[in-house]
Amino acid sequence: MAAEATDGLPRRFLQPFLLLSLQRDGTSYGYELYETVKSLGLSVDLAAVYRCLRAMQQRDLVTSQWVSSLAGPDRRLYSLTSAGHDAARAAASELAAARDGLIAALEHFEAQRGAHP
Repeated sequence: MAAEATDGLPRRFLQPFLLLSLQRDGTSYGYELYETVKSLGLSVDLAAVYRCLRAMQQRDLVTSQWVSSLAGPDRRLYSLTSAGHDAARAAASELAAARDGLIAALEHFEAQRGAHP
């Protein structure tokens, strides 16, 4: 089934975006990561972000610690492990390769469209 144009980016971009967000920010809360990913055009729910963070933690890509809050419930603060930094670098390379492939494909189809009236 094809995705609608309004569906945003595919879900497979969730982990790379989370890794790169944590690499950029150093630490972040799950909800902040969710907001960052949504701002990048990924159509995802909050539960999916937390599931992905848990899976990344099980694979030793992130660690988390509980942080007390005076204004509400305690929250988990996430940060990358050494393996997570390596995974973030790999994710950046994979995303760049995907970008380059998409640009090449779009340019190819644009050229073909220009050749046909």
